[in-house]
Amino acid sequence: MNTEFDPHSGGGDSVAAMLEQWGHQWPKLDVSSSAVIGRLLRAARLIEELVEDQLRRREGRAIANVGDFDLLQALRRTGPPYVLTPGQLKQALIVSSAGLSGRLNRLEREGWINRTMSPDDRRVSLVSLTEQGREDFDRRIEGHLALEQKLLSVLEPEERATVACALRKLLSSLETAP
Repeated sequence: MNTEFDPHSGGGDSVAAMLEQWGHQWPKLDVSSSAVIGRLLRAARLIEELVEDQLRRREGRAIANVGDFDLLQALRRTGPPYVLTPGQLKQALIVSSAGLSGRLNRLEREGWINRTMSPDDRRVSLVSLTEQGREDFDRRIEGHLALEQKLLSVLEPEERATVACALRKLLSSLETAP
């Protein structure tokens, strides 16, 4: 693994070009954070586009976007009977109430989920995968993970572990920040 990578060097990606431009226009401006943040944001956008393209191309019902896929993943990961409350989903997905409501409405309308009242407390609603939703999701998850593997194939296993560790540290800091 090359540990002498210079994040400010030109060439290689669109962020490197941006950093080089800043270096010419404002040499004393410290843009070193953009070498990381810029690449994280750019990579996230490109990955999201590729994942959404795959979600729309798969046979069967299309999944509108990564957010919907994440919601379905959250339900599927719970195991049978694949049920969570909207509050649990909101916390798992870090989404606004309005955003979650729209997502739930769309997925229910498309037959991916059901919403029912809790038999223990009528004030609590429950969100569950439909049987067809679970079957359709299960057909997609391996293709999704294969795409993730393909996207990361440019990294050696050691590099993946290093990136995962650094991102875990960053994400943990962001998630616990006041």
